Amino acid sequence: MLSYRYVFRLLLHLKNVISAFKQMEHPDELTKEVFRDSIVKKYEILENQLWKLLSKIFKASGLEMNSPRACYRQAFKEGWIENIDIWNDILSSRNATAHVYNEEDYEQIKNKIVNEYVHEIEKLLEKIKEEVIDDDVRN
Repeated sequence: MLSYRYVFRLLLHLKNVISAFKQMEHPDELTKEVFRDSIVKKYEILENQLWKLLSKIFKASGLEMNSPRACYRQAFKEGWIENIDIWNDILSSRNATAHVYNEEDYEQIKNKIVNEYVHEIEKLLEKIKEEVIDDDVRN
């Protein structure tokens, strides 16, 4: 439960940064770069904590999952993830952020975070809340 709340709070922080950036009128290049870097960094932390949350959930049910890919595959099998391809992309982008030296590639990752990944992460957290958290509260 605490891990879920932490991950959910990380998601809210990321969404707040994205929202603040979208509300800005005519930001200068430095402001764009600062917001982009903040979005990507918050995403890295969120994705890292998300797969660790999944790992804990699966461990509690007897499954030992020690990698993000294994956790996302199992979440797909559980029906918590609809499209495994986007989750493979989420993981690839997360891994790439540490090795991107090209501004255009970094910007593309930021755009995917804003336009695709946040929504997918939010859907997964909602499924976890329904299937695991609420279920534990009922029992």
